[in-house]
Amino acid sequence: MRRVAPRPTASALTCACVVVASCVAGCGTTVSGARKEGPAPSATKTTATAAAPAIASQPAVLATMIRRDASVSEDIREDLTPCAGDSYPLDTEAGNLTAGDGADLVVNVSTCGEGLGIATYVYRMLGGKYQNVFTDEHAPVYGSVDNGKLEIVHEAYDSDDPVSYPIGEEAMTYAWRGNRFVEVARSYSDLTAPSPSPSPEPVSTEPVPLPSGAKPLDPGLPSPSSTGSGTGADTGSGTESGAGSGTATGPASPTSSAASADKGR
Repeated sequence: MRRVAPRPTASALTCACVVVASCVAGCGTTVSGARKEGPAPSATKTTATAAAPAIASQPAVLATMIRRDASVSEDIREDLTPCAGDSYPLDTEAGNLTAGDGADLVVNVSTCGEGLGIATYVYRMLGGKYQNVFTDEHAPVYGSVDNGKLEIVHEAYDSDDPVSYPIGEEAMTYAWRGNRFVEVARSYSDLTAPSPSPSPEPVSTEPVPLPSGAKPLDPGLPSPSSTGSGTGADTGSGTESGAGSGTATGPASPTSSAASADKGR
């Protein structure tokens, strides 16, 4: 009988990095299409084009915003610190998911040593602020944008299996309907089979509840008028346009990130 590994304790969230197909991205690098350790999902991903907002390339600022989000579990907020230097345990993808005022952010948090995904959040932009509209803190988990929909993948393990060798993957696809995400597809892939392929499973008919305690949050970035550099939260400055391109963007410098983070507190 398969099982999904339980969520790690707070001590497991010391720092994180994400393993990317054919390369390794440092913690805090913003990457579209990155994944945690273990086999990649069997389905081929395609994403709608969306300009990545400026905060996606500033992990220190993004981490500060997440720590201010009361809907995020306390242990993750307390332990969301850099792996080393200014490298944060965040992997971010921008996409058109909720028809908000700008690109939505799918944010994944992972552990350092094993690259295990421990939480996924979706932030929707409204009126220049971000609100958490989806939370999954049941590890191992990884979220991504797939054709304008949200895909969440949970890996399954036998007892005492290393995280690099899952026995299966459960994938859930969500679409935005009205003001909630609704599950529209679910499948399970047996990775121990000679040719693993997704097998459909029943979907939930209930809309996904909005995260408790979520409120609109100021991203904490200077406005274009005050800086003259066009680094507003929804401008995409400092990133590659077009989520899902697999192009990495480096983190902001420690000095600029800290200054932006302090301003957003």
